[in-house]
Amino acid sequence: MAAYEDDEQLEALKKWWTENGTSVIVGIVLGIGALVGWKGWNSYQTNKAETASSHYNAISTAMTDESSEALLENVTSLQQDYSSTPYAALASLALAKQSSESNDLGVATQQLRWAMENSGQESVKSIARIRLARVLTAQSKHDEALEVLSVPLSPAYTSLVEEVRGDVYRAQGEVDKARKAYNRAILSASGNTDYLRMKRDDLGEPASDSPS
Repeated sequence: MAAYEDDEQLEALKKWWTENGTSVIVGIVLGIGALVGWKGWNSYQTNKAETASSHYNAISTAMTDESSEALLENVTSLQQDYSSTPYAALASLALAKQSSESNDLGVATQQLRWAMENSGQESVKSIARIRLARVLTAQSKHDEALEVLSVPLSPAYTSLVEEVRGDVYRAQGEVDKARKAYNRAILSASGNTDYLRMKRDDLGEPASDSPS
């Protein structure tokens, strides 16, 4: 399913964390250590972040090599032991993507919900929410998908949210609502809108009609 138009944002976030994540966490830890004077806290938290990063890198490398069961077990372990680090949510998104592409939508749904509810990064939560709505739509859980999309997100995600909302309405046969959602997606898009216009025009809207 073509459900990952937001990969560019996620890849940028993952790259930033790879380059800066450990140093940011270490900086926070050092600040806490200075305030509370808790001996050993700095070392413990730094090691925890580095270990979580190693686990995440191993999971990412193994995505094409290991069975789904093994990957699920490894990601679950990361969620349980290192849930406070960004790597747990990123691993959840990675496994959800692989599961979605292999049509294992149950696992994809589970992993996206975990990331949405547990990540400390608003951008990751937003990406997980949008992807979850897509997966729910693929499962014909249209009302649930619309409920997931009802939470306000940053304006940067408006076009993606409205596109998915349009997909849900189209799947429900709500052509007018779908057309309006696609129009809102077009108006709020920051890049090329040809794909969105094709979706809208496939509903029977004359190509000359402008978004409203």
